[in-house]
Amino acid sequence: MMVGTIRGGSIAVASVALACIASCAGAQSSSTAAAPASGSTPGDAGVAAADAKAERPFAKTAVEAQTLIQEQIDAHIKPLWKCVEQLRAAKADPHKAVAVDIGIDQEGSLLGVTAANAKQGDLDPTTRDCMFAALHGLPFPRSHSGVITVRQTFTDELIQQ
Repeated sequence: MMVGTIRGGSIAVASVALACIASCAGAQSSSTAAAPASGSTPGDAGVAAADAKAERPFAKTAVEAQTLIQEQIDAHIKPLWKCVEQLRAAKADPHKAVAVDIGIDQEGSLLGVTAANAKQGDLDPTTRDCMFAALHGLPFPRSHSGVITVRQTFTDELIQQ
């Protein structure tokens, strides 16, 4: 028998916003780009224009929104794992299971990242900020489903050979 690590996530979804995510929405979500400063180069304006034109997909159903959100998370899982590894190092627990809820509003903006289990307390602020930074600005889908919450888990599993 050999022991190894598989890194993976699983999702569980809810269509109701977490109270914490809703309260953080005003302070953390901002998708407007600042106008280029007078000293900026023409290339800077092109980057800002490209960001402004970045179109978010539209999900027709809550299930489609959840699927598109999970695809974005899966495509950017490495930076999220770095956040988990930092938390594990800080807690001196190299195999600590971490579960977070990621909230996305109907415009496709990231609202926040919170601990999935309220009984375990709040998510470490450093981990929360790290994950928020890794996910902020991703083209999450717009929808008519309101706030979509996706649960992402980070666990190590035993590999038997």
